[in-house]
Amino acid sequence: MADLDRGLFLGIDFGTTNCVVSIFDFKAGEAQTIPIDGGNVFPTAVQFEADPTNEQRLLRVFGGQAKESALILPQSTVLGVKRMLGNDEKVKITVDDKELAFAPERVAGEIIGYLKQKADEYVCDELGIDGKFSGCVVTVPANSTDKQKQRTKQAAMFAGFDEENVFIRLEPAAAAISYAVNEVANKKVLVYDFGGGTFDACILEIVSGVNDDPIISILSTYGDNSLGGNDVDKVVVDIIYEEFKRLTNGEIDLFDLDAEDGMPQRQKLVSLMRLNQMAIRAKERLSVARSAKIGLAPFIQEPQIVNINMEISLEKFLNHKRVNRLGDSDEVFAKFEGRSVADIIGMTVDCVDKCLEAARCEPEDITEVFLVGGSSAITLVGAMVEAKFKKLPFKSKISPALSISHGAAYYCGMIMMPTVSGPTVQERTVHPLGLEIAGRRFMQIVAQGVDIPHGGLAVEAAETLTTNVDSLTSMAIVVYENTEPSTNGEADMEYVHQTGMKRLAGTQLRGIPQAPRGQEQVKVVFSIGQDNMLRVMAQSTSVEGVCTELRVDDLY
Repeated sequence: MADLDRGLFLGIDFGTTNCVVSIFDFKAGEAQTIPIDGGNVFPTAVQFEADPTNEQRLLRVFGGQAKESALILPQSTVLGVKRMLGNDEKVKITVDDKELAFAPERVAGEIIGYLKQKADEYVCDELGIDGKFSGCVVTVPANSTDKQKQRTKQAAMFAGFDEENVFIRLEPAAAAISYAVNEVANKKVLVYDFGGGTFDACILEIVSGVNDDPIISILSTYGDNSLGGNDVDKVVVDIIYEEFKRLTNGEIDLFDLDAEDGMPQRQKLVSLMRLNQMAIRAKERLSVARSAKIGLAPFIQEPQIVNINMEISLEKFLNHKRVNRLGDSDEVFAKFEGRSVADIIGMTVDCVDKCLEAARCEPEDITEVFLVGGSSAITLVGAMVEAKFKKLPFKSKISPALSISHGAAYYCGMIMMPTVSGPTVQERTVHPLGLEIAGRRFMQIVAQGVDIPHGGLAVEAAETLTTNVDSLTSMAIVVYENTEPSTNGEADMEYVHQTGMKRLAGTQLRGIPQAPRGQEQVKVVFSIGQDNMLRVMAQSTSVEGVCTELRVDDLY
């Protein structure tokens, strides 16, 4: 029987552009998507507005309605908050000329909370299930840092889920489960996940276990958390913006809100939102057709009326080289300047190659290629798969947009009913984890690709730390994650200041007895629990009770 004492569990694919939520139907033995506001796919959007009855309170509008409101009220609408999870940048909005700032996990929590509320109502009204969702499985990109995982967990807790019942799982592993439920043959599968804000490649091995239930092992993952379908959208925006510049002789800069070019700031914000939404529609059209028509009439009305009527061919879509900054930071623009859609897809292929290398696989070793994410529908992606792997992408029985959420729901089923038959996933560590030691060197404690047992993983550092100064009574414990490890496993001496090193947390171990340099020793243990979160314990070996323990989210 299901462990209903823990409450109901909801599978959540919290995406940069869209969200999908699903539950596991024990009677049918399969996952079921819950429609939110009438649709299976829910835009990851929230719009804030003033409460006319209480000036101290804000009202929220979510999903499709918020996305549409962005055309009129872009300054009070938040889109793509997932991309901000894991950094310290605040989400800034303006409501009735008041500027406000929120932590990204708070905004994400608002959206997830709305999904939870609607799911609670649905299972009660439509399925006749008495109870509310107290737990969830939320998926994150394979290349997520521990900090991004923790901020995602915090968002779920802000949404009203119990801390002990929030589980973080990798998106490609969840997608693989939805694939594996109908596939029992032994296979190596590449999950190609081209989402709105991130790209992930993951190689999985599926073998038949007891009663032919699939056992899924993650052989390797590689991704880019700043590469996704949104960057493809920007290329289409660039094509349309070039036409706008031609029509206005380059005299109006839509992306400079303070420029004295005769166009009001508010109209610029609305025009930018319309431009972005038209680009998304054109991309979707060009995934199934040879051309897409662009009609923005009128596009602007001040200081002059400008109508944009043009047609973008598939060839133009794939090969146009981006030339405009389009409001991006210097770092982002440097990455995509002069890049076409074909180039961006080539960047995903580079990730795939590194994923193959890490798994010690050749393209011919891959049995199936499973496409996930909206931008994987671009025709060139399918052509790339066919050329590289000599096979067509796997035709899933469910929409690629729903596969991750379905996999998360299967995870929910495993949590609520541990004895249920079905696919299981052998979780593994994604990135090496370790400490900063003398000379700003990185001492690896947990390697990449280590199996995480069902009960959790605990790894003690092979070497104890020693004091490096006479009479030292405290020691800094600073935790790092290496997000760009060597794929050949033969890395030279590494330093915490090198590219890819992410500082996770820091604390002090106090109370070490005074002694000559090098005499006092400290044992360090890294633990990863079933919630996929990292905890670190440091303990003096000479004095009982001198110990510090931290969850890395506590001290970011």
